[in-house]
Parts: sequence; C-alpha cells; structure tokens
Amino acid sequence: MHPCLMVDEILRIVFRYIENPMTLCALARTCRTFNEPASDLVWETLDDLELITRNLSCGRISCEGKHSRSQPLDHNDWDIVRRISSHVRRLHFYPFPIDHDVHPWFSVLTSPPDPSFLFPNLHSLSFGAPLWYCRTSNSKGSRAAFRMIARLFHLLLGSRLFTLRFDIPGTLYPYLDLLPIPALSPAIRTLSIVDPKIRWGGCSIPNEAVYSFSRVVSELGELELFRSDAISWDVLDSLAHAKALQRLWIYLPCWLGPRTERPSGSIFPQLRTLNIQANSLASCTGFFRWIPLTKVTEISICCSASEDDDNVSQALVDVSSLISSQCMALESVFYSFPDPSPYNEIPSTCPRAMLEPYQTCHQLRVIALEMPFLLSLTDNDLEDLVKAWPHLEVFHLIQSGIEDPLVLLTLRGVTSLLYHCPKLTHFSLLFDANRVPDDIARLSHGILSAVKYMGVDRSPVTPSGDVAAYFSNIMPHLEIVRVHAVQGDWSQWEWICSQHQQYPGMRENMSPEELFDLLTDTGDYCTTYCSRDWV
Repeated sequence: MHPCLMVDEILRIVFRYIENPMTLCALARTCRTFNEPASDLVWETLDDLELITRNLSCGRISCEGKHSRSQPLDHNDWDIVRRISSHVRRLHFYPFPIDHDVHPWFSVLTSPPDPSFLFPNLHSLSFGAPLWYCRTSNSKGSRAAFRMIARLFHLLLGSRLFTLRFDIPGTLYPYLDLLPIPALSPAIRTLSIVDPKIRWGGCSIPNEAVYSFSRVVSELGELELFRSDAISWDVLDSLAHAKALQRLWIYLPCWLGPRTERPSGSIFPQLRTLNIQANSLASCTGFFRWIPLTKVTEISICCSASEDDDNVSQALVDVSSLISSQCMALESVFYSFPDPSPYNEIPSTCPRAMLEPYQTCHQLRVIALEMPFLLSLTDNDLEDLVKAWPHLEVFHLIQSGIEDPLVLLTLRGVTSLLYHCPKLTHFSLLFDANRVPDDIARLSHGILSAVKYMGVDRSPVTPSGDVAAYFSNIMPHLEIVRVHAVQGDWSQWEWICSQHQQYPGMRENMSPEELFDLLTDTGDYCTTYCSRDWV
C-alpha cells in the first residue's frame, strides 16, 4: 500500500468524495487502516435507531422486519451499540414514535450501563414529528412514550453537542425538562424549537416550557443561531443579551402580552440575520420599537394582517421606517405578505412608500417584495428609487394573487434599473415589452449588465426583432427567464429567448416559498437536517 494511504487525514478527505454508501461499506471492510475513516462516514448521519439494533448479535427479526425482543442487552450487545454509535455525528428522528406503539428496541436502548455507551461523539441532535402524530398526544400510551423519549433525550445531551433541533408537538416540551441543557451541553451553537401545530393555527407551546426557554438561552454562552415558534418578552430579553447570537428566526403571535422595559446594555452585539413570521403587523411594529437592531444586515418578514391592525398601509410604512432607521448596515430586506384579504384596501402607491425609507441604506444588495396588492410604479418612480442602491444584486417586485396587475413600467424603466445597479444579477418586474423606446441606444450606452435571471411574470411582449435585440444587447449573460404559469405570454417569450445568443431557459415563476429559500439560504427539511453539511 502506498504510504499516502496510511495517513488517516488523507483517507478522510478522499473518502468524503464518495457518495455511494455501499462503496464506503466495502472500504470499511477492506483493512484496518480504511475501517475507521470509512465507518465514520457510513454512520455519520443516522435517522433510524433500528439500523443499529439490526447489528446486535442476539437480535431477532420478525417476518415483518421489526425486532421482537425486549429483554435487556448483554455486555457484547452494548459493546456493539457503543462501537457503532461512536461513529455517529448527526442523529435525527423523523418521523418520531410518539404514539403508544413504541418499538421494544427503543425502550431497550434507553437503559444503557452508562451514558457513554450511546453516541459519545454526537454533534447534532434532531427530534421531529409529523403533524398527524399529534392527534393522540394526550392518550395514556403517548404519555408513557413521552417519558421514554425524555429519558433518551437526556442520555444524548453531551459536552460535544453543538446543534439541537426540535420539531415536535407543544405537549411534548414539558416532558423534556430543558433546563439541564446548558450544564450538560454548554457548547450548543444552534437551538431550534418548533411546534408543527402552530404553523397550522393549532395550540401553542405551554407557558411553562416557554419560560424554560428563556432560562436556557440566557445560560448558553456560545449560542449563535436560535429559532423558535414560542416567543415571549422574557425570551426576547434573554436573546438580546446573547453575546454570540448571529442568526435569529422567531414567530410572533398577534399579542405577546404586556411589554417589558427595553433591554439595556449591549443589545444583540453580534446579530446579523433576522427572520420574522408574524400574525399581525402590530406585533412586528411592537418588536422593532422595543429593541434596537443596529448590527443586523439581513431581515426577512412574512406577515399577515389581523383584524386588530389599524391603518394597514401606514403600519407597513412604519415597519420600513423603523428598520431603515436602526439597521444602518442593512444589506438584504425581504417582505412577503401571503394573505391578500386584509390588503384589499391598500392604495397602489403604498409599495413605493414602503421602499422609500430604504434609500438611506446605500449598501443594500437584496430587495424583495412579494405583495398581494397593486403596485403603481412608473419608469421615473423606479429610477428615483434605484439610484440609491448602486450595490444592488437582487431586486424582486412581485404582484401575487392579483388577476389584473398594474403594468406601468416599460423597457425604459428596466434600462434605468440596469444602469444604476451594475452589479444586478437577478430581478423580477412587471413591465411592458411590446416596443423599444426610440432613444434606447442612448439610454443603454455603456451598460454592462451581469443579469442572469429575469422574472417577467405576466409582462406583455411582442415577438419582434427590435425587442429581441434589446434583450440580447443589454443582457448578454441571461440564462433563465421565468414566466407566470397560466397567464404568462409563453409563446412570445419563447420566441424572444430563441433569438438570444445565450438561449436562456424558460421556467415557471418561483413560489414565495422558493423565493424565500433562495434569498435566506435555507432548504427543504430533508436537505437541512439529513445532509452531511448539517451541523
């Protein structure tokens, strides 16, 4: 064997490029030198404890493929459990057995000789439960399962744990007793507390559990990322003083209760990213008035207007004013308003009024506004706005859920956008592309556009040589054109794309969820929790 292949660090780098788990298993059986680095990758991420119990020497498998034994494991079996679990860095349960039909092997693993036998090198731990598991959460069998899960949870808390995620019914949190987390796992950098019921309008996490969250947060000195569906003023106060916190995701209900005094001292000293999902504009404005966010560079808000919100259009402008006046280093802002019904009376001039406060934020790179109301934005309006953002890379103004959107912009406005924002790579706008302005050659002179993605939604276009030449000349690097799935002028835009030197591909409009994932660098559940990069 070549001497290089005897170096453990080199083997680990090479083996990480292998995607096929069967190949890694074969390497692990090749020789003692390959066994450890290959086995670490085979077992690195585990989402089924039964994969370990199948390796036990005394395991008996029923014809249905499930273990039928429930007697205690002997010493040899526990050695197997310890040897395999020592390779696991990420442990994830989804779906989680919170009903009365808990497998016997689960109860066996919750009684090790000592905690060192279970996942001593665990870095990331995730508990998940689909919404349909919640329906029997108050049954006697479920309560017994909850206690068993809580026992396993405490066994898995170790000094090497960096990431802890929950996506479970709120009724389970009181069983877990989260208060020992800082003492048992002081190095936690990521903590996510989610209740799937809340996102579907169900019951919230009990108040006693929310109170424990504030105590846990206040004692985790290395916490960098926090996400929670359960927020109180006490939790926010603890988060405000978390010295290492950099990224924050919170769910704001319509009312948080009586507001406490504004926190004093060093507030959110490291916070850079803030994502808010809110059930009312009042809770948003109350949050931004309560706490300063001077260091934040990225903000995304997904908000519904409630019946308690007075003067919705003014509240939208107030949120923008509060953010722009505090976040002097703001680089990215994203608004999403999914429910159109409360916004029916909003004047079409409101979106411009929402964007104008951000003209003081000259370093903005991303602006995205997904709105279920009309936008009356002319070429001159757009030019007046974008002059303030020379570093803009992404610009999306999307009118969603509207049968007859306003189309006041023309190719003159698009040209102004590209002229004032030379770094722009992605944009979505509604504009009239039926004709090219007579003086377009003068307006577009010197523009070297880097645009690769253009969202046109329901923009009207004429398949003419002049229009096709305009897009070819002003956007020479265009790769993707996105059109409304039903009401978009697909055939006309296909012709325009066919005349472009890059032959850009045609796609349907991104959904608001896809746009959010793109702008906030988040992915779907499986990618987030089960990939090798999940930490």
